[in-house]
Amino acid sequence: MRPGAAPSLCVVLFDLDGTLVASEAKTSSAGLIAMNLAAERLTGRRILSDSAEFAGRTDVQIAHLLLRQGGIRDPKPEQAAELVRLYVEELARQIAVRPYFALGDPAAAVRALTAIGAIIGLGTGNVPRGAEIKLSSAGIAHLFDLARGGYGDQGRDRAEVLAVGARRCDPSGKLPVVVVGDTPRDVAAARAIAAACVGVPFFGNTAEVLRAAGADAVIPAVGAELAEVVGCLVGYPG
Repeated sequence: MRPGAAPSLCVVLFDLDGTLVASEAKTSSAGLIAMNLAAERLTGRRILSDSAEFAGRTDVQIAHLLLRQGGIRDPKPEQAAELVRLYVEELARQIAVRPYFALGDPAAAVRALTAIGAIIGLGTGNVPRGAEIKLSSAGIAHLFDLARGGYGDQGRDRAEVLAVGARRCDPSGKLPVVVVGDTPRDVAAARAIAAACVGVPFFGNTAEVLRAAGADAVIPAVGAELAEVVGCLVGYPG
């Protein structure tokens, strides 16, 4: 611990899409378009899945879904991996004309969380390169140590991804974990690893939906107030 730094209090894992970043509401996102184009390149079929099908899933789960929609009944892991590789290629192209933007004030959230001793990481369904591309597009990649994260190609489901992220932030496994996300799947995955969850409403996943799913708290957007909410959940004395 650095001299004068707050002692480690907890681990906070952030979801990306709909929590930290998004694209323009009236257009399809670069990620959505890139996934569909990658599936078309691999299967030869035009697939038009929408964002609701992708929400809360990992990139690998989405790849399996699209492969089945493309006529492959039992996709093999290597086929899903190839689709994800093509997706990252397409994402880099699409995001140049359909950039992402930051939701709320992630910089203020990171500052406030760091001040109370939170170890900040990512717990996202994106694969590492996809996460980096999206965060960079939104201008917030510098806020996160990408080595402190669990990603969509590092677990069979979102709970395993969160477990990887928590372990990379706190190898001892002794600190409480708080997950910040925008879908009921984020809440369920947090529960599966015995973590608390702060919900952030996004489109159809309203505050009521997130509370019904079991979120411990709901905030309107990621910002400085997140630190106070996290502190309450983990018993921060301040």
